Amino acid sequence: MDFDKNQQVTKILYIGLIIVCSLVWLVPILMMLSVSFMPPEIRSPNFGGLFLPRYSFYNFALIFSEVPMLRYFYNSISVTIPSVLMVTFFSSLAAYAFSRLRFFGQDLWFTLLLLTLMLPIPTLVIPLFQISKNLHLYNTHWGLILPYTALGIPFAVIILRSYFVSFPRDLENAAKIDGCNPWTIYWRIMLPLSGPSISVVIIWQSMKSWNEFLLALITIDKNSLKTLPLVPLIYSGQYMSRPGAMFAVLTVMTLPIIAIYIFMQRFFMSGMTSGALKG
Repeated sequence: MDFDKNQQVTKILYIGLIIVCSLVWLVPILMMLSVSFMPPEIRSPNFGGLFLPRYSFYNFALIFSEVPMLRYFYNSISVTIPSVLMVTFFSSLAAYAFSRLRFFGQDLWFTLLLLTLMLPIPTLVIPLFQISKNLHLYNTHWGLILPYTALGIPFAVIILRSYFVSFPRDLENAAKIDGCNPWTIYWRIMLPLSGPSISVVIIWQSMKSWNEFLLALITIDKNSLKTLPLVPLIYSGQYMSRPGAMFAVLTVMTLPIIAIYIFMQRFFMSGMTSGALKG
């Protein structure tokens, strides 16, 4: 009986801890949503904007009428989708090579790949700026797509490699007996079975590319080419006196990533745990 009571107490404590942690993460999001729906006559909401007497879509109508939000939205999509596709394809190829093939310097190359994760983005700003200028990529979306792809591949390779390693060798040997070459094994066996881990890469790279600010700030100078994360900076002076409009911009930026995560949540959770469970 005492053991059962201890289990119940432990379970209650775990649930309480989860609730507290969830509130820590949810309260800022709820505040952002609440202030974004703030009516124009309210200038300083109480309780940090978490509770309002009434809500209005005025701020969203305002930003879409005064700011070319659809243009910035399109720019972010134009940068995010190619980087996600390229990271998924190239990292899956590299992960397959590191996990299933044997080649000279394999461990050394993988170690160097891991070391790139330790590089802080600000240290790469000047070199990337010079490269974009020399390659005539400044003020182009490719000046963002290529760096986003290069910076996203190391993490994606680690995720996919841990998943590829978990596949039994018998599956691969059976394919070789049937006459499959390494490319066929990768394309027709490994890749279709890697949906959960690929969903992790898609969500992670989408979030990183969609929300990236620093490289977009130094690489894109034309307003017509700028992405959504730069919109608050462009109009910060205009909207500092109108916090509802500023938070409406932030809400428009945030909702697509939340929608992607909700849509792929089941695959994301299984992808994060499957490599560890099978390994």
